[in-house]
Amino acid sequence: MNDLVAKCVTAALFLSSNVFFNAAIAHDTATATYLGNEGVMVVHGETKIVFDAFYADSFGQYALVPDTITEAMMQGAPPYDGVDAIFVSHVHGDHFTAELAIAYMRANPTVHLYGSQQVHDAIVNSGVVDNDPLMARVFGYDLGPEDNAISFDVDGLSIAAVAIPHAGNRPHIQNFAWRVTLDNEATVMHLGDAGPIVSDFSRHMQHFKSRKTNMALPPYWFLDDKNGEIILRDIIKADQTIGVHVPKRAAGHGNKWRARLGGDLFTDPGETRNTSEE
Repeated sequence: MNDLVAKCVTAALFLSSNVFFNAAIAHDTATATYLGNEGVMVVHGETKIVFDAFYADSFGQYALVPDTITEAMMQGAPPYDGVDAIFVSHVHGDHFTAELAIAYMRANPTVHLYGSQQVHDAIVNSGVVDNDPLMARVFGYDLGPEDNAISFDVDGLSIAAVAIPHAGNRPHIQNFAWRVTLDNEATVMHLGDAGPIVSDFSRHMQHFKSRKTNMALPPYWFLDDKNGEIILRDIIKADQTIGVHVPKRAAGHGNKWRARLGGDLFTDPGETRNTSEE
């Protein structure tokens, strides 16, 4: 009888420990939802952020955020309600349109926007005056490729960024690689339209080593470029990598594109991934 009791107690402890372990995993894991092109929403508990979600130009080849998702975001409808912060990589029309971002911020008066000085200026140039209360929620940073990373903590977010030159030799564009940790548990890095130039990343090696990245979101061309592979493997060293900026023709053919590029990709707006549990 004592042996039976002991076995029951052991089994109970095993089950309860597994429940605790699984709950811890669920608590640590964030979910990334693909919105379109490089637009991604990341959710951890009650904390939500979006990258490059407000843009109006597909340039005829990239996926726009579907109207149903845009309308839900504007209305603050689940699961797109309660966004804490918007992050913008750069000012190109397939990543950022000032008027859309302004409309969203007016409809959602607690959200903050973080971007480059060029993003800030685009909002001002769209007709928003400096003393408009909205501008108190817009944060623009004048950061160059050789400048040290910026970093700060706010409202459950640990935020850092470095300027990585835009692919295709466009030095006049401020392109930011944002690294955001939600609730001090899940860290996501968004590279914007960074070019796969090793030296542009290696000069910031200490920044990339300073915090473990759980999920990296590079443009898809990093996945089939030797230098891109070196950057992802030896410098960023994320637990998982999901390519973005995939042409819209990939929608519905994600597995084919993933096989061809040899890595994971976001191809269909609305699809999701959990951050790695490692």
